[in-house]
Amino acid sequence: MDFHTLDAELRRLGTSIDSLSIIGAALRLRIDGTATHPEVETRLRSALDVILPSSLNDLDQREIAIALELVALHFKQAAELFENPHRSPAWVVQDPMMLQAQGQGSRQNIRNILAMAEKRPALAATLAGRFLDVGTGVAAMALEAAETCPALHVVGLDILPAALTLARANVAASPHAARIEIREQDVTVLAEANSYTLIWLPLPFLALPIAHAAMDRLVPALSPNGYLVAGFYPLPPNRVQAEIAALRMVRSGGHVWDGAALAQELHDRGLLDVEICPHGRVAHVIGRKPG
Repeated sequence: MDFHTLDAELRRLGTSIDSLSIIGAALRLRIDGTATHPEVETRLRSALDVILPSSLNDLDQREIAIALELVALHFKQAAELFENPHRSPAWVVQDPMMLQAQGQGSRQNIRNILAMAEKRPALAATLAGRFLDVGTGVAAMALEAAETCPALHVVGLDILPAALTLARANVAASPHAARIEIREQDVTVLAEANSYTLIWLPLPFLALPIAHAAMDRLVPALSPNGYLVAGFYPLPPNRVQAEIAALRMVRSGGHVWDGAALAQELHDRGLLDVEICPHGRVAHVIGRKPG
């Protein structure tokens, strides 16, 4: 590729970055309730109308806050790669905004489990027992589970101090705090038997040997007829998006999973009714411990 072609491509991609920053600026002004210079405001609105023809006016404050956190997450992830391409694979996020944004996105996993449970009575039965949230992060999934399943008791595990600090604060501020326990504990040393009706395992953040060790510990921890739900990111069909996603997973310390291979891992550990359940950007492989 000659420099002229590269320059044109960089400018094209730069427009995408600028577009994301315009959306983020509009969201920030909306949530702050502040105004910018009148001329800037006019140009910002004009640019936003072209980038997003549908207005942001239909969003409530919570949705605006979540969208703003996602924009910030994209920028921070991109900047971290640009500034630290040499670092070894690991989940190194310490920024509270990034951790909270990641957590808010994870709430959808609980909604997906509830949707799956509507057609699977055995899975629905697990929602009245004990739920183990591995890699609880800021406890967003734990809170979503407690809020939507009033008979469920939740245990959240993590080893990242920055995330655990936020998790404990988030739980303390919740009316469901009495049903949520947050532990600083490595899943690979979990030694509980027949203790949980439902277990969540977030594979995008676990290296392959750790994922194997985690599954070896989690299957015995399931109570009879309990379900293990393993979440992973299937690679999108678009090749550029697929390569970006794979790079992000590897840099986060995770493994790029194939659904069939993951299903075999659950089969090999004796789980029954193993299924691959796609949910857009996230897919789940679920399996039931024999009764």
